[in-house]
Amino acid sequence: MKKVGRRKLKKCDQKELTRELDAVLDAIHDDILIADGQGRILKVSKSFVSVYGIEEEEILGKTVFEMERQGVFKPSVIARVLQINDKVTMRQRNNRERDLIVTALPVRDENGEIVKVVSFTRDLTDFLNLQEQYSELESRIEKYTAEIEELRSKSMELEGIVAKSAKSQDILRTIHRIAPFDANVLLTGESGVGKNMYARLIHKRSKRAEYPFIEINCGAIPENLLESELFGYEGGSFTGANKEGKIGLIELAQSGTLFLDEIVEMPLSLQVKLLNVIQNKIIKRVGGTKDIQVDFRLIAASNKDFEQQIKERKFREDLYYRLNVITIDILPLRQRREDIIPLAFFFIDKFNKYHGLDKSFSKKVFDRMLTHDWPGNIRELENIVERLLLTTEERMVEEKDLPVHMKKAEPMAEFDNQNLAEALEALEKHLVCNAYEKCGTTVGVAEALGISQPTAVRKIQKYLVNTKKKM
Repeated sequence: MKKVGRRKLKKCDQKELTRELDAVLDAIHDDILIADGQGRILKVSKSFVSVYGIEEEEILGKTVFEMERQGVFKPSVIARVLQINDKVTMRQRNNRERDLIVTALPVRDENGEIVKVVSFTRDLTDFLNLQEQYSELESRIEKYTAEIEELRSKSMELEGIVAKSAKSQDILRTIHRIAPFDANVLLTGESGVGKNMYARLIHKRSKRAEYPFIEINCGAIPENLLESELFGYEGGSFTGANKEGKIGLIELAQSGTLFLDEIVEMPLSLQVKLLNVIQNKIIKRVGGTKDIQVDFRLIAASNKDFEQQIKERKFREDLYYRLNVITIDILPLRQRREDIIPLAFFFIDKFNKYHGLDKSFSKKVFDRMLTHDWPGNIRELENIVERLLLTTEERMVEEKDLPVHMKKAEPMAEFDNQNLAEALEALEKHLVCNAYEKCGTTVGVAEALGISQPTAVRKIQKYLVNTKKKM
């Protein structure tokens, strides 16, 4: 009786184990197939039907070799295991043209002979489709990024910033990188290069763009009024003061950007107070005792040499280092001549629309513009374009209409009957040859033209060495 009971118990255990094994196979996401040592299929999971499109009863008892010949497996991974006597992982394509990744593992007896082979199949079709969609999306993103950069470039022109030269493009790339971060920015460059426009651009590209942009020229306000303009004052704090008092520009810039142009003109006494504001973000109005918390981004600018101003004790060194977190040097027009003609067109279009005109400039006028040094930079160019449009009678502005100081030097002969690209190359040759004649070294040419030494070497070889060889 005891032996019979054990047999029944063993049979029950085997049935339960088989049922549990089937449940486990059905629960596994991968398709599973079990074959014996001769490749005869013993068991498949329920997912097999959805992957291969064949019912379980149609495949059980058949060999993987038959299924391979019928094109169900292309190729059969189990056949490969039986062939090389080892584990195999491979790509497979089934009869439904779906891409699969299949791994098959041999099960051995105590003698090392293969008695079973178990294969696991994962359908890669959806993954590969996603990968393809991702690649397509990446391509679209690259395209959209290029389009956005183009739109940005156009928006720069709408804001008065025209950047066609490589040097100007570098400045814009720097601005796009640093604008989102709340660091102090110092803009340097000659008068008229457009530092205030670049300051506005930084503000518009920052996280403070929705808040005020407050600009003050420290050199345009009398010293005795500058403090009250910056910090504000309490009512009756000095003779002539408003009875209600006045809020200062620093407070007006709350959550936004404060732009201090020509900051080197600020008196030393105010420089100390500004340094304290930058460090502590607290101000006191003139005549007041109450601390006022402020939050703003500071952009400062100057056309003067800070190091020289510090040596002459006209500017505090500690304030300079507070301001000089990020410095952007805006180059004069004579060092980025590729921007002159695009800027001229921008201002022609701007003032034609503003004044209701329809005028244009002749080629010789543009030639003169390219050879002019523009000591007043963009401001000078803008003023001359507007003046020419308003003071000339003819629709076409000619060379005779130019101001006297622009007529003194004859345009280079190389410019005659040339298009813009040829004219720019002729101008580059003229500048390189002149610089080399004056300096005599590649280092000197690089410094004079504001280019790298390797670039200077290439330009000299192009315009001087090759010319001498021809001669």
